[in-house]
Amino acid sequence: MGWHDPYIEGMERGCAVTDQRWRMARAGASIACLVLLIMSGASTGVIARADNSNVDLVAFNDPAAVAGWTTVNDPVMGGLSTSAVTFGDGGLDFSGTISLDNNGGFASTRGPQDPDIGRRATGATSLGVRARGDGKTYVLKVDSAGRPWSYVQRFSTEAGAWRTYELPIGGFQPVGMRFDPAPDAPPSLDPSTVSRVSIYILDKQQGPFHLTVSAIDAST
Repeated sequence: MGWHDPYIEGMERGCAVTDQRWRMARAGASIACLVLLIMSGASTGVIARADNSNVDLVAFNDPAAVAGWTTVNDPVMGGLSTSAVTFGDGGLDFSGTISLDNNGGFASTRGPQDPDIGRRATGATSLGVRARGDGKTYVLKVDSAGRPWSYVQRFSTEAGAWRTYELPIGGFQPVGMRFDPAPDAPPSLDPSTVSRVSIYILDKQQGPFHLTVSAIDAST
């Protein structure tokens, strides 16, 4: 049978238990680190918006995408505000100066008529404006060809930061040509009818403004 030292055998059993506990603790720590890594990755916002639920309605990837956009400012009503659109710095650059002289106070830029916008927006629950703002409030206006009304919704920007401003479809309000009430318009926007998008700055926000828009999309 051989000679056995009870003290040594006890030490060996103790070491085996300690080694087993150490391996279990190390495995537990590895799992904990993995869980923490997954949780920290999820909190970065990378998957905050599922790519397959969004579709670009207008994307300003190159100068050609901006070329069809024009400006309409308050001089059409006697005001003195100015604005311009150019391509640069990540998209459509909309900038100018709002003047309150002569009862003025607005500037806008609008895209061309494109019935395909409505097709892509069908079923949307919100529209998103991916933009870098200046701290001022802007208006997204959407039109339907042949209709005397439009739908508008404001979004307040964060100065100097790129953000996607989500505008729920239910938050759009019908207005007439001069942003007056439109009692004959359906109370809710049907995104499938949209054929043009525009961006306005209103509300007597006097002074210079600057908004850069990289895309306008629809989320379902």
